[in-house]
Amino acid sequence: MAATLHFDADAHIYTLNGRRLPSVTQVLQQLEALDGIPADVLEHARIRGQHVHEAMALLVRDDLDWSSLDAELVPYIEGGKRFLEESGLTVIASELRVACSRIGCAGTLDLLAHWRNSEALIDWKATFAMPPTVGPQTAAYDRLYQSMFGGRSTKHRRRYCVQLKPNGYKVYPLTDPADWSIFQSALNIHHWRAKHAA
Repeated sequence: MAATLHFDADAHIYTLNGRRLPSVTQVLQQLEALDGIPADVLEHARIRGQHVHEAMALLVRDDLDWSSLDAELVPYIEGGKRFLEESGLTVIASELRVACSRIGCAGTLDLLAHWRNSEALIDWKATFAMPPTVGPQTAAYDRLYQSMFGGRSTKHRRRYCVQLKPNGYKVYPLTDPADWSIFQSALNIHHWRAKHAA
């Protein structure tokens, strides 16, 4: 029987065959050092990031109405456009929802592509500084994708973060072998807290 994955975008809730699962980003929130950053600044950055991801998904599908973009977003999407044009990658999937009941987690990976002679899992970031959690984040997406769709093992997929900058971009290869174990540790703590909060 095929797994049924559902995502409630308004509540940001994933359910797999009726079972609610935490998202990859929710699991990793406990590792983010955001002390001292005003709440309104964090919220603005969160909303901007969400809109950048939505716009990049439309751009990848060649379905973006540039005139609909907020002026603040345009330079970041221009950077994403440059990356897509200059990289020469071939898109396999965009905004792909993945989950695994055994691992106990779900999420949405930004881009899966053929790039640099291998499969590549790419995460967009429109931040001034690279969050240290992007390595564990992409390692989790990689494992969830493998669990859900099979195919080539995770060792055949490379992981990258593409930092979108105004009218440009920077590519960060994510190669730390500890990334998956860091995510597993965070997930174990998340499940432990959820169990003892019930």
